[in-house]
Amino acid sequence: MRTVRELRLAGLFAYLASLVIALLLSLALHLLLGGQGKLGWEGFNAYGLLEGLLFLLAFTWSLALGQRATRIPCSTLLTAGLFGPRAAKRLARPLARVEGVEAYEGRGLALLYQEGRPVGLLGLSDHILPLEEVPSVEAETAVTELAPLFFQHPIVLVVQGEEVLGAVPREAYFRYLGA
Repeated sequence: MRTVRELRLAGLFAYLASLVIALLLSLALHLLLGGQGKLGWEGFNAYGLLEGLLFLLAFTWSLALGQRATRIPCSTLLTAGLFGPRAAKRLARPLARVEGVEAYEGRGLALLYQEGRPVGLLGLSDHILPLEEVPSVEAETAVTELAPLFFQHPIVLVVQGEEVLGAVPREAYFRYLGA
């Protein structure tokens, strides 16, 4: 699972690589045409329009190729990494803490603690789910990286070291994505 910082850096590098590729191809065409292309404020001609069109096509093609290669969100790529997805900790809802099964009231999700450590999850099924069976991600993991986990599990825990910060339910995740 990649963090928000890693996705933003990948977006910046993919964007810059696309820009360099498009500029180099446009320069190569400009030199191939003998430097006669003009596309600017002072004037333009057919060669200049051809160079501009090549730049746009090369930039768009290399952006699409970069997104496919890095699997980053489109908004992160098109802003050169300025805007990235949220971290999982910002989408996580806090869970109630229960020291024993007897204290659980049967409403909502709760973390079962024994001797000060979380050991299970209550409220997801009719029995206690051990924390090893519930998928968990680090707090700085990008929210867009959670999609494969929701195909098999209705909830993902967000942890920071040994501490459970909260949980991201499937419904909240898809609401965040706008689906």
